[in-house]
Amino acid sequence: MTVHVIGLTGGIASGKSTVAGMLQSRGAAVVDADQLAREIVEPGQPALAELVARFGAAILTPDGRLDRKRLGALAFADPVARADLGRITHPRIGAASAAAIASWADAGANLVFYEAALLVENRAHTTMAGLIVVAAPPDVQYARLVERDRLAPDEARARIAAQAPLADKRAAATWVIENTGDLAALEREVDRVVADIEARFGSIQVPRLPRPRAATSPGSGRARLGPPTALVTGFPAFTARRMIAKLVAAEPDTRLYVLAREPFASDADSFLAGLPDRARAEVLVGDACDMDLGLSSAEYRAVSRELTWIHHLAGIYFMGVDDDTAHRVNVVGTRTVIDLARDASRLERVVHWSTAMVSGDRRGTFYEDDLEAGQKFRNAYERTKYEAERLVRAAMRQLPITVVRPGIIVGDSRTGEIDKLDGPYYLMVVIATNASGVRLPLLGKSDVPLHLVPIDYVIEAAWHVARGETAAGKTFHLVDPAPMPARAVFEAVAEHAHTEKPRGHIPRPLARAVLRTPGLARLGRGPLAFVDMLDHAVHYDQTNTAQALAGTPVRCPPLAEYLATLVRHVLDVTREAPPPPADDVADPLDET
Repeated sequence: MTVHVIGLTGGIASGKSTVAGMLQSRGAAVVDADQLAREIVEPGQPALAELVARFGAAILTPDGRLDRKRLGALAFADPVARADLGRITHPRIGAASAAAIASWADAGANLVFYEAALLVENRAHTTMAGLIVVAAPPDVQYARLVERDRLAPDEARARIAAQAPLADKRAAATWVIENTGDLAALEREVDRVVADIEARFGSIQVPRLPRPRAATSPGSGRARLGPPTALVTGFPAFTARRMIAKLVAAEPDTRLYVLAREPFASDADSFLAGLPDRARAEVLVGDACDMDLGLSSAEYRAVSRELTWIHHLAGIYFMGVDDDTAHRVNVVGTRTVIDLARDASRLERVVHWSTAMVSGDRRGTFYEDDLEAGQKFRNAYERTKYEAERLVRAAMRQLPITVVRPGIIVGDSRTGEIDKLDGPYYLMVVIATNASGVRLPLLGKSDVPLHLVPIDYVIEAAWHVARGETAAGKTFHLVDPAPMPARAVFEAVAEHAHTEKPRGHIPRPLARAVLRTPGLARLGRGPLAFVDMLDHAVHYDQTNTAQALAGTPVRCPPLAEYLATLVRHVLDVTREAPPPPADDVADPLDET
């Protein structure tokens, strides 16, 4: 059954709560956003910690609870402060509201009335079946504020002035309830509006009470009605495998779903069978690029009701990927996951795996908050990861999302393990296996930083930063804070492999022309994309990451400490097996 949500709003002290009570007395389902707003700032909730960080400890009472009157005085006096208050609280209120509405829907409600003060200001009413506006004359509002909230006259006038004009709310209304202060007249107004609503949508009465709402979960404001449940997309990619193993090891109470396409389902089963406590993990056969993740309707509904965390790692990481494939996997897949997040009534966090390469050709410092910085893109990989992150940034206004942007991921700093020898490995393999004694030139000047980062650090850092109380709405660069210049990297590769160091360079335009030569173009798509990075001077700010990891043992090891390990792994792999056929190199779909 489709539940119709009708907004209930009005000016401050207009009588919204009184009308809500009258609707409840008539058997209606009402979700009170103000009550949810109180719940998400209870002691111990992340929103309260963020408010204290923004407005200071003066907003707390002696027993550590939020002094709403003090916070209101600070926020309503300053538009910037009011915007910060909304940024911290509104996504969590929205998440808790969705959970409450879902509970009423499960109870059989045909209609749910959603009471909130800023529906028109936030344009939230545009997604609802209708809007009730309770209108009271300004003198009545003023009198109620002074008497009810014990506000000073000037403070009461400021509160009224801070809201959208009543005329704007009237213009947006489907129904207007006039409240002049006479309760009997207000009851008649409510009866009039209810009669019209029932003529359009059916009875407002709910057949049964909803299931009890549990305490809100840290970081989200959504109700936790059971154990944590996480979904990981992106199998069989190396990053997804490593994140799955991390979740199983670090979160013993979390139930885990692994989304895998049909060709990789048996591989996913085998992989999970090798992990401890296999009973907590289950393979879902589907595709992030398909509607409802390619799941049946029953599977999708069940998963969306259980999920508390989504780790979205599905994506194309092959830099030479064609445009259509990159768009389907990186953009369409992300849009599908966002839709799932909106349907997940228990959602606490979405962790979206982007890439530092969304900086495109931007030079200089690229900050974690940067996205649209006038950059151009050198390949479909960069462009579609940027487009996907734009979707995520827009969804952050309603959903608790954390974005992680790794640099160029290389093997484990302790073992060298990596799934494929692509990206920087193209040149590492050539240099490390160069038995000719010829000093090979590099492709491009290679005098800029090469932003390599080991997989073990990326996984540990991503897990830690995403779980931070203030991580929702933030982006984190997972990069080496002191990257080595590209030439120094490849000279060190030669040293560790005991081969000749590279000498000189082929100018980048010439290198690009060679790699585009007919016959080489198909094999050269990946190396061509990597060549652009050898002549691109960019620095990735990591302020958010440094703050989030402060006090933890997680640190990015300097490349010089583990490069020898990477080289040993390259030599072992190239000795053990022949290079993959051309089709394997050119097929990016096995990266998802």
